[in-house]
Amino acid sequence: MAIIFKLSSMTMEQLEDLPHIWDKLAHFCEYATLAGCYAMLWSRNEWSKRQWLRVLVVGGLALLYGCTDEFHQSFVETRDSSVFDLVADLTGGLMGGIVYAIVTRILNRYDPVPEEKVDGRQ
Repeated sequence: MAIIFKLSSMTMEQLEDLPHIWDKLAHFCEYATLAGCYAMLWSRNEWSKRQWLRVLVVGGLALLYGCTDEFHQSFVETRDSSVFDLVADLTGGLMGGIVYAIVTRILNRYDPVPEEKVDGRQ
């Protein structure tokens, strides 16, 4: 989140020194990574249940941070807010959640997580 905040604080002149990446692709990759980090809030065992809901939650969290980022960016000189950036943020966030769900499904198939003991029984 700090890297995203720092990048959105930079003016267009400062960003010219960085390698030029298509803006929407950069948003997509940043927020897919952020959603992957959010996805780690739950254990691998918890991801086995209701994966679609968890994908929506991490996508929504990424979108929420994207809204605050765009608001912040509107105050930076030579930068502006864009609804298209928010669409790229949401798409990246959902894709990050989907990739995390696929990875956990593969891991659970080949290296299952043992069920937790309840009241001393398994």
